[in-house]
Amino acid sequence: MQTFKLVELDHRAGCREIRVEGELDLAVADRLQEAIDRAGEGYSHVLIGLENCDFIDSTGIAIIVGAHNQLAEEGRRVSVYGPSSQVLRVLSVTGLSANGLVFESADEAFSASTEAE
Repeated sequence: MQTFKLVELDHRAGCREIRVEGELDLAVADRLQEAIDRAGEGYSHVLIGLENCDFIDSTGIAIIVGAHNQLAEEGRRVSVYGPSSQVLRVLSVTGLSANGLVFESADEAFSASTEAE
C-alpha cells in the first residue's frame, strides 16, 4: 500500500494543481478538502491529478463533486485528470467521466477550461 500524499503546485497562471498519490478514502479525504479550500482562494481553476491515485471511495468522490459545484457557483472550475484505470472505472460508474469533469491529461483539462471562458 502506498502512503497517501498530496503535491500542490501552480500549474499555470490562475491554476492550482493538486496531485493525489495513494488511496483517497475517508481516512484522508479531509486533507484533499483542505488543499482544495486553499486552492479555491485566488485560483480560477483547480486541477486534481489522479495519475498516482490507487483507489478512490465515495468520500473522495463527494469531495471532488462538492468542490466542482461550489467553485462553479463562483465562476471557477475544478477538473480531474489522469485517473488510473481502476479509478476511472469508479468515476465512470458514478457518471463523472461523462460530464466534462475528467480528462486524460492536465494540459487537456487546462485547455478545456480556457476554451470555456
